Amino acid sequence: MMDRLPPFDLIDLRLLLALSEHRHFARAAAACGLSQPALSARIRRLETALATPLIFRGKRFEGFTPEGARILAWSRRILSDCGGLVQDLSSSESPSGNLRMGVVPSAAPYAGKLCGAVASCYPDMTFRLLSMSSDLIEAGLDDFSLDAGLTYLNKPDVTGRTSITLYDEKYSLVAAQSFVLPKGDEDGISWKAAAELPLCLLTEDMQNRRIIDTAFHSAGVSPVPRFESNSFNAILALVRQGGLVTILPRLQVEQGLSAGSQVLELVEPDISASLGLVVPTREPALPVSSALLAAVPEILKDF
Repeated sequence: MMDRLPPFDLIDLRLLLALSEHRHFARAAAACGLSQPALSARIRRLETALATPLIFRGKRFEGFTPEGARILAWSRRILSDCGGLVQDLSSSESPSGNLRMGVVPSAAPYAGKLCGAVASCYPDMTFRLLSMSSDLIEAGLDDFSLDAGLTYLNKPDVTGRTSITLYDEKYSLVAAQSFVLPKGDEDGISWKAAAELPLCLLTEDMQNRRIIDTAFHSAGVSPVPRFESNSFNAILALVRQGGLVTILPRLQVEQGLSAGSQVLELVEPDISASLGLVVPTREPALPVSSALLAAVPEILKDF
């Protein structure tokens, strides 16, 4: 005898995910093309079907119950698998479908080049790149809201994931041309000397910042930044005004983000961090993820 099918459909699960994303009934309803009463009615129907409350309700949305959080996790996996099914059936010769990739901000230029190269190999694939912290990428890979991540490989290999190292990140000090920097040697400026300058850095929730803090600690100093932001654009705007300096990954410098600025390599100690591609191991595998992994070794030859 076949197990009884649940008395709800995939649309109910999509509505639940929309509410999780927007955290607001009206905005979730608008995003789904429904009226707010219609969305609320469908979620209540889902609660009745599952015989458990999923949402804390007050005058406004107040979050998910523990049971609702569990249903959310299952919903993400079910909808991800359904997306993979559609990809598989539509990928006769060339994979098609949307690849959702989380990217740490420092790797954004590399991610753009990488996806452009993959797109040239697989013209039916589309890409959604999201700038995220490494912690959010970890969470997205776990809850199936991401198909891949370009992030720091600072943790031991995680069971159920495939990782490919792409490059090692090194760091440079960047300042406006008007800023008077201490004279470094021909190799650059030490981390200890950099700590004496008015720094403008990423916020502490970003892995890039944690690496920089570790480098300073290795040099025996613990500077307090004058300004913090989770946006490289905001940081560079301040630095260009001339009163602050920042530390950028060398990749950002090479891509021209520091154009018109002074750039000194950071030395003593010599610090680097590995970045790479991380893809959840799934069976059956998503066609777009498999295509990405298959293309990367060949693409790396040209990077």
